[in-house]
Amino acid sequence: MNLQRGFPLLWQQYTALLKKNMLLSWRNKRSTFLQLFSSFFFIFLIFCIQKAIEARFDSSAAFQSVTDPATLVSPPIPPCEDKFYVKIPCYDFVWSGNDSTMAQGIAAKIMANNPGRPIPLTKDNG
Repeated sequence: MNLQRGFPLLWQQYTALLKKNMLLSWRNKRSTFLQLFSSFFFIFLIFCIQKAIEARFDSSAAFQSVTDPATLVSPPIPPCEDKFYVKIPCYDFVWSGNDSTMAQGIAAKIMANNPGRPIPLTKDNG
């Protein structure tokens, strides 16, 4: 047997380990079969469980496609006096962006269109 170095040694070791692995696989056919096909069994099992869950909850809205959902009403910004531990002065609406006219317009519309009550200009810190 020749002593080799570099890539030929790597190739020799690779082929020896491959032959050894093939010999062990041939001797233990049941173990080899389980190693190769157990993943397919468990994927099939997960698929069956998913289908069973979908069938069980078929009547609920959890698995139904809702194309036109009902709109949700966003709650209003509450006055700061109604909160616990209020420090004076308190502000209902705090924002930064006085340099931008677009930000000022958005903040003004939020304050004017607050559901339930508009936020007065004295209650903002912009």
